[in-house]
Amino acid sequence: MAYYRTGRGPENPATIGRDLFIILLVIVTIVGAATGSALVVALSGIALVVTVVARAWSAVSLKDLEYTMSSKSTHVFAGDEIDVVLRYENKKPVPVPWLHTHELVPTGVEIVGRENLFMDYMGGTPLDEVVSLGRYERLTLHRKFKAIRRGHYTFGPAEITSGDLFGLYTRKIVAERHQWSLIVYPSTIDLPELELPTARPIGDVRSRHTLWRDPTRPAGVTEYRPGDSIKSIDWKVTARRGSLFVRQFDPSVSQYAMVLLEGATTARPWEGFRLDVLEALASCAGSVVIHAANLGFRVGLVTNSTLSMGGRNVVRPASGGQQVPMILETLAMMRPATVAHLDSVARSRARDALPAGATIVYVAGQLRDTAVAYVIDLARRGHPVVTLWVGREDPPVIPGLVIRDYRGLFGTLPETADAAFTRPDGRGLAVKDGEAASV
Repeated sequence: MAYYRTGRGPENPATIGRDLFIILLVIVTIVGAATGSALVVALSGIALVVTVVARAWSAVSLKDLEYTMSSKSTHVFAGDEIDVVLRYENKKPVPVPWLHTHELVPTGVEIVGRENLFMDYMGGTPLDEVVSLGRYERLTLHRKFKAIRRGHYTFGPAEITSGDLFGLYTRKIVAERHQWSLIVYPSTIDLPELELPTARPIGDVRSRHTLWRDPTRPAGVTEYRPGDSIKSIDWKVTARRGSLFVRQFDPSVSQYAMVLLEGATTARPWEGFRLDVLEALASCAGSVVIHAANLGFRVGLVTNSTLSMGGRNVVRPASGGQQVPMILETLAMMRPATVAHLDSVARSRARDALPAGATIVYVAGQLRDTAVAYVIDLARRGHPVVTLWVGREDPPVIPGLVIRDYRGLFGTLPETADAAFTRPDGRGLAVKDGEAASV
């Protein structure tokens, strides 16, 4: 848990004026004593004592004070709620009569109960707390946040203000960012109708089971135990809870599935980007990854999107408890720009990222000629290819490439595109009923 240890904060500019008032009280007291005026001495003396005590109290109000925001949740899906803990500790024998903390919860995360305060133009929703702390007291507050949009979120800095009991003097300090951060995975949906063809229908190993078992009818999930098949892991539950959970059925074989994700959302970079298409790309790719992993595929990802935090544009196909969360984390970090052509990124790591016979799932909202030629070439070399379209326009007709229209599933149909994502509803994507069409 990360603490912010506050030290001596800058004084309020009004402090200078009040310090001059102290000097004035001293002069009045001296004059009253010299003239024998007991009333003047008493009143000015009381005011002087109160002012000096307030001055000293304010000076130590922010010393030996610790404040942190933290949560057990570090990775969640869009729409999930997060329990957040605010901890205060006064580590000195002087009480803190009042303490005000102010910070902005970043856009993309809401404070439950304060949804109407969602303010894009401010950079987030203000979180203000006023507490008091006794000597050596610890205080814990619980708040609930809701992840409404995929991304990587950091919290802070916090502006901390305190002072004396009378409010005569105040001190303020700006603490550094909290060490706790939040990764919000893209929204995902089940894709029971999506079949992933394989070049080796009997799999990598012999099996008495059939190739396809129905992943839409699980008997439930349970915690992973040594000996459980890695192929039975429920990736969505695992990613959300941070520990392995398995479905109570086993897929039969292990194959390779590689998602090629085109990050461009417009034909020309200077046209800007389409937020609804970008979110649909991330959601579609994440849904495919989970679907393929549940079918027993070893999954990987290649994308030409720019990524925050130094994310990896190529995730090698593999199995294991961290593979799908790693890919979902990469998708959470997608930015509205591309670093290169998709085919260039894929070719740079083709030897270890594209095993022979791997199933290719090409996800796009814009089709670039070089990437299309590359995908068609992969199909000619024996890779089964599935192309999923989530762009706003109707999918183009390209000889040698079968394109499945998934706009209805991921909210980028023309009649929904203008409204999508202007104000996320907590689920991240507008999901419509309908069947995927092929052209």
